[in-house]
Amino acid sequence: MTRLAIEGELGFAVSLADAPKISGARAPEPNYTVDTLEKLRASLGPDCALYCLMGADSFLGLRRWHRAAELPLMAPLIVASRPGQPLDGLRDSLPVGLTLEPAPEGDKSVSGVDVRAFLLVNRTGDRAPFYLLPGLDVEISASEIRKAIGSDRRGRAGNAPVALAVAKALVPGAVAEYIRSHGLYR
Repeated sequence: MTRLAIEGELGFAVSLADAPKISGARAPEPNYTVDTLEKLRASLGPDCALYCLMGADSFLGLRRWHRAAELPLMAPLIVASRPGQPLDGLRDSLPVGLTLEPAPEGDKSVSGVDVRAFLLVNRTGDRAPFYLLPGLDVEISASEIRKAIGSDRRGRAGNAPVALAVAKALVPGAVAEYIRSHGLYR
């Protein structure tokens, strides 16, 4: 579905760096963001800009992530606001060992999007840029897409055109068609 969503979009490519690791007959091994960033850094090289974008809902749980304090030093974090998840209290969500300082360049607006700039500092004094996007309260999520498509199908039994219309309003048309043709989210 990701390939379908970015088809024809310049500058986008699908990466399998975060794909589940399956060894033999065992269940997939856990994927950790720190491992994904290491893979991406190795494949992109040191001169390529790499950022880690996450929603505020994910950031609020960052403290519990595997090797969380290392993440911002591997790739600067960009945290986008989410509906119902204000960006207040971020200091309380920082991984142990990191502190937040204002960035010398301060806040700015990029292409009409407000960007608040900070520095994250670890115990040894290493610094990493940290950015907040406070005005991106986009009212859409994967859970909402599944819920909308699933409830539409359940609420109007056999009305596939309505379910497809709901999907097309939330995702690119090719993705909506894939969802319909594969009977997903019933």
